[in-house]
Amino acid sequence: MNILLLDTATNIEIVALQYNGTIADKTTKTEHSHSVTLFDTIDSACKELDTTIHSVQCIGVGIGPGSFTGIRIAVTTARMLAQILQVPLVGIPTHLLYACAIAHSNAHCIVAFDAKKNRVFAARYHIKTDSFPQEILPPGDYIIEQLFSIHSNHPVIAVGDGSIKYQDAMSTLCNSILFYPEFIPQANKMIRLVESLYSQNPTEYTDYRTVLPYYSRKSDAEVMKELKNKKIE
Repeated sequence: MNILLLDTATNIEIVALQYNGTIADKTTKTEHSHSVTLFDTIDSACKELDTTIHSVQCIGVGIGPGSFTGIRIAVTTARMLAQILQVPLVGIPTHLLYACAIAHSNAHCIVAFDAKKNRVFAARYHIKTDSFPQEILPPGDYIIEQLFSIHSNHPVIAVGDGSIKYQDAMSTLCNSILFYPEFIPQANKMIRLVESLYSQNPTEYTDYRTVLPYYSRKSDAEVMKELKNKKIE
């Protein structure tokens, strides 16, 4: 199946294209807005495999949580392409995409993105080599202590810029935790996840309008607007 995968919820831009069994993985860190780079990166993936966007049969997209603007860019782009190409759209939590790309035989994985205000957009999974990650703590907006409310004898791995920023706090709560500060998810397992989810229930992904951004909390602008409205009342 020819699959396009997109995620821009963090400063890592995930773009991967599977065409006739070969994958072009263009995932990389970017210092620019994803709105500037995303379409060029998609075009680059198509050119690498000597194909066009019209060969895509299914699209997968990370829905967050993460950067409010970043999430919107990938989800809006994916919805637009799914509508134009009339192909299925599979929305997947960004944290699950990262977790499924981690290679480990049996461990717990914490995927944490900096949410500022001493909080992280995070999730915790149990990862194994023979299956996709099992959710232990769902993607959401957490303080660091909440990520370690589950006690386990499994090794714990942490990825994402939130794990780097709050490394000292995490190490205090779990002295055996391993950090992968330069982790960039590879496409192969993420593409397999999209393919697996779609094949399990194809009819669930026929309407692109059902795929929505998952922010997990209100933006600062929304909070300020609500406070302003309360003062007016």
